[in-house]
Amino acid sequence: MSEQIEYTFELLYHFTCLKCKNWWSYSITPSNDKMNFDINDHAIHCMHCGNVGKPIIKAGFDDILNHQNIENP
Repeated sequence: MSEQIEYTFELLYHFTCLKCKNWWSYSITPSNDKMNFDINDHAIHCMHCGNVGKPIIKAGFDDILNHQNIENP
C-alpha cells in the first residue's frame, strides 16, 4: 500500500417520540476521547409534533452500553 486513507466518525442518536411515534436522528462528532453517551440531562424537542421531554434510553439498549449482554466471539 502506498497511500493512506483518512477517516472520521460520528455518533448517531436515533429518537422516537413517545407521543406521536415518529422518529428522527441526530449526529455529533465526538470532541474528545472521553465520550459520554448519556444525554439524559438535555430536553429533547420532537420536530414532528412539538413534544418536549426528557430522553430515556430504549429498554435493553443500556445493557449493550454496559457490555452485560455481549457475548465474546
